[in-house]
Amino acid sequence: MTVDYEQLEAILVQLTPDENQSVLHFAEFLLQQKQVPVNKRMARRKVSAWLVRDVGNLLLGGDPEYLAGERSLWRVPVLVTHPRRGCAAFVDVDAYTGDLLVTEDTPEEIRRNVQTFLASTTSN
Repeated sequence: MTVDYEQLEAILVQLTPDENQSVLHFAEFLLQQKQVPVNKRMARRKVSAWLVRDVGNLLLGGDPEYLAGERSLWRVPVLVTHPRRGCAAFVDVDAYTGDLLVTEDTPEEIRRNVQTFLASTTSN
């Protein structure tokens, strides 16, 4: 679908100021994603590899969310794959360097979150 500037302007003038603001934020989000060297696929793969290597099996990175800010990052959900699937934690990845924003305590924190997640799903 191709839209020229005149068509876009005709659509934008029909929007409320709040709707225009939402469109602007979305456009900024799209532009920032194109500027970061680490894309969402790379962030997810980095987290998945780290989880298997340093935290435990049956965990993988989910669909990352891009968070723009002073330090733009990808927030990657930690998914439990067995015996029940769901999100137990999050790992942040620097969108410019690809560094995992974890500490030496992060693996144990994730393991505790996984245990809490599994306990809560089996009691329901």
